[in-house]
Amino acid sequence: MKILFFITIISLTACTKNFDKGVIKPINDIKVAKLSGKHAVFISKDKFKVKKNYSSEDCESWSVKLDFDKPFRDSIIFMLDRMFEEYTLSDEKLSSEDIEARGFVSQISLEDFYALSNFKTERNTGKYNVSLKVKVKIENSNKNITNEISSDMNWDKNIFLNCNLQTGALKTGQQALKNTIKKVYESVYESSYKLMR
Repeated sequence: MKILFFITIISLTACTKNFDKGVIKPINDIKVAKLSGKHAVFISKDKFKVKKNYSSEDCESWSVKLDFDKPFRDSIIFMLDRMFEEYTLSDEKLSSEDIEARGFVSQISLEDFYALSNFKTERNTGKYNVSLKVKVKIENSNKNITNEISSDMNWDKNIFLNCNLQTGALKTGQQALKNTIKKVYESVYESSYKLMR
């Protein structure tokens, strides 16, 4: 009887799928150049939401859960720490008068960020796409530059060949975040350099 119970437990454990969600990790390996001067940085308090549009339940798409909010914010802080000699995080956006009065070379604002997560099945292929969007505004007392950042990544898999969308979405989302942080850096550097000239 004990042996039968033991075999039943092992069988159930072996058949149980692992839906460990995994997590998106912060990006801290982007190569950056230093910018001098004192800068203000505003990062919107709005959550980095993921808008899902799934038309198929193949590849266990119902189990997909991605969270970009903390990894995005941590990645931005890593970037800022390495990029600026001096910067201040601000709880609110400063007016052009305040930017000048407080001696900031520029104000960098990051807002309107969200992700679009799409999945569908075409014939025997599961097709996944994730797109990250961020608005970056760089301004000083008399000029401003606004850039809309977007990073798209795709993942395709035959639905009959160990198709696990959570695993695919995690890898795809990680790469999309890396591309986004790289593009944010390029936008901030180029725009700040223009304003400082």
